Amino acid sequence: MKVFMLGGYGAVGLPAAKLLVESDLVSEIALAGRSMERAEETAAEIGDKAIAVQVDADDEKQLTSLVAGYDVIVNSVSNQVALPVLHAAIHAGAHYCDVGWGQDFIAQMQELTAEAKDAGITAIVCTGISPCITNLMGVHAANQLDATEQLQSGRAWVFQGARSLTPQQWLKNTVKQLAVLHEFKDFLEWMLQVAKETESRTVRAYQDGQWVDVDPLTSSLQAPLPLGGTVTAYPYGCYDPLFDSLPQDIASTRPIEVWFTPFPSQLHDLFREQALRVTAGDVDPATALSSFYETIENDPDRWLTVANDFAAFSPDWVTAVGSKDGRAARFNCWLAPELWNEQSAWFLTSVPLVIAVLKILSGETRERGVITAEKAFEPLSFFDEVVALLPEPPPDGKLIGESFEWLE
Repeated sequence: MKVFMLGGYGAVGLPAAKLLVESDLVSEIALAGRSMERAEETAAEIGDKAIAVQVDADDEKQLTSLVAGYDVIVNSVSNQVALPVLHAAIHAGAHYCDVGWGQDFIAQMQELTAEAKDAGITAIVCTGISPCITNLMGVHAANQLDATEQLQSGRAWVFQGARSLTPQQWLKNTVKQLAVLHEFKDFLEWMLQVAKETESRTVRAYQDGQWVDVDPLTSSLQAPLPLGGTVTAYPYGCYDPLFDSLPQDIASTRPIEVWFTPFPSQLHDLFREQALRVTAGDVDPATALSSFYETIENDPDRWLTVANDFAAFSPDWVTAVGSKDGRAARFNCWLAPELWNEQSAWFLTSVPLVIAVLKILSGETRERGVITAEKAFEPLSFFDEVVALLPEPPPDGKLIGESFEWLE
């Protein structure tokens, strides 16, 4: 079968293409993008199954012509080109997968569900680490309870382009921390802009024998630690999901996304202080960010020192709160610590995309229309398939860690 991959020479597409050509299901893979030179170089690197194609993904007419005869179109590029690419897939009668993100993006893509069904195609959207893996973590967490009050997704990462700032970098690059921090300035300013423009949300918590709404920015929440237990933590933001599209139909309250940083605790508190100033309307994001950096530069030893007992949060975790056997309970799951590095972050986007494509080509996934990962896959078996394709899987073979606790 034939695969047409947009961005096949990119950070997500190249690892995915290399994995796909190893499958007997794939007879040809077209590596498509604006740069013919990069596509040809990558095709030569991958081997006989690969060909290079030059395409402007925004040109729906050209794209529709080029994808004729292909079995599945893979968009490993961006949200921005997803609609014309899905339109081309529908017109060509080809299946579709992407690594998009965000509630608005999913809603926009699902407007084409009827057309996709009429064309007889399966379009699986958002198959990267988030929201695919994190959404499946949410489903798994909810499945451990009899009734779920709320799904709470935790974030503790910073990224810029193809790079991400992981907890390990703060432990290994102490001398160059300030320079590293400056490289992620755009992301930090974006998150402060989110704090300005986005309504803050409450979380559901069990207190004094009842479920109540709590503001985690001022009252904290319990965040899971990868070695077990939880810690009282204060996020810098709590919103409707920005990246995840956690299922809305498996809990009584809308899901939320709480934001932390991978910084040492004192530096996290400093950034949180600026975020709260922005949320309160006291300063604009640019002023807050300037203050953040100026404070650090005036006393780097204070702000950039990593304590010996520094316990990093997982970059991604999901908590389900609710009840089991008539008692209030909480179930946490998080990404395995061995995967908290930049290389794994990209593979955890490429690998789920590959699995989604292969499930379509094999006929295992037969539902037609535009669907998300949690509607298409069973969590634990999917996690096992991801681990099997990772170049450096966790020693225990588990993609996630988990914990359960009674709240009464």
